[in-house]
Amino acid sequence: MEFVSNDESADDIIQDESNEGEVELTDADFYDLTVINDKIDEEIIEDDEEEADNDDQENDNVQEVYNIDDEDNDIHNDKLLLDQQRDNDVSWIEWFCQLKQNLFLVEVDEDFIRDEFNLIGLQTKVPHFKKLLKIILDEDDDDDDEDDDDYDDEDDEINRDSEEMYKNKDMHEQNAACLYGLIHSRFILTSKGLALMREKYKSGIYGTCPSIYCENAKLLPTAISEIPKFLSPLLYCPRCCETYYPSKNSLLNQLDGCYFGTSFASFFALSFNIASDKKKVYYTPQICGFTINRNIRETLYMDVNKDNTESSEECQ
Repeated sequence: MEFVSNDESADDIIQDESNEGEVELTDADFYDLTVINDKIDEEIIEDDEEEADNDDQENDNVQEVYNIDDEDNDIHNDKLLLDQQRDNDVSWIEWFCQLKQNLFLVEVDEDFIRDEFNLIGLQTKVPHFKKLLKIILDEDDDDDDEDDDDYDDEDDEINRDSEEMYKNKDMHEQNAACLYGLIHSRFILTSKGLALMREKYKSGIYGTCPSIYCENAKLLPTAISEIPKFLSPLLYCPRCCETYYPSKNSLLNQLDGCYFGTSFASFFALSFNIASDKKKVYYTPQICGFTINRNIRETLYMDVNKDNTESSEECQ
């Protein structure tokens, strides 16, 4: 407890106690605080600039990733590019045949497509035939209500399963591709179609025969069925007359076998005389230089049966 002297009043003591926690700042102290605040502001600005640079770098990295993905996805890239080209008066047929997976096909003449004789029987294989034909020929679809006159009356039962098969998001585009493929299989049997396919064949786009005895003979596309969505194309060797599956990574697997049909490969080989007249050569198995008889199994089987028959007769 403090005692108040005569020289000091109680009010002075209270004023001194209230000012004990306060610090008196000089001009030098104010200058130091100003410098510190300026440094803090500079650091904040530098941090903001670094964050902006990082954001730009991340955007560049993302753009590079998209570019890499676009390069890996060539088919999607081509589709986007060709969509832009199509806006510049590129026909549907030209656009379709320039897609990466459709480089195995040739461009069908529009005159061939417009000839109704060449399209006989196709009305029952794809739904909405008239609408798809207009898509292929780049014609305006003015009569939407009358497009399906040939489809929904007499052929309704025949095509009901076919219509179910083609229901998806890109129904019209996929159906148009299927119809074009069916027309393509007929066009390549004509003189002009054979000439165009011959150029494809000479380029070796369909690959070569895997058999060593065929000496890298070029292959031809073929199919085992004319039915859409049945099986992808097979490859036919005119030298050994054998058929092979395309490699797993081949874009040919993305096509339908009906785009080439069952008759093209043999007809092409006969038309250009590329069918081999040589006798087929097969691998001959040997053991220590001795040829193994191809009928050895049948011979052994007959000998065993003969021994069993003789033993059964002796027992009787």
